[in-house]
Amino acid sequence: MIELAAIFKILGIGVVSHFCSNVLENMGHGGKVMYIKIAGYVACAYISLDAWWDCLRMVARTFGVHV
Repeated sequence: MIELAAIFKILGIGVVSHFCSNVLENMGHGGKVMYIKIAGYVACAYISLDAWWDCLRMVARTFGVHV
């Protein structure tokens, strides 16, 4: 079965990042929106890398290779 935890984490980060960006822009801090988006992208990249690494380990274990 596919583990959906990583997808829901990325979805949550995207929603929170979008909400924070809108709030900051409406408050007049449009220049700081870029930092929120960069932090969101970095967090999503970390979660994606972790999920990819777990998948690689699972495939390697299937073929009897230790990674």
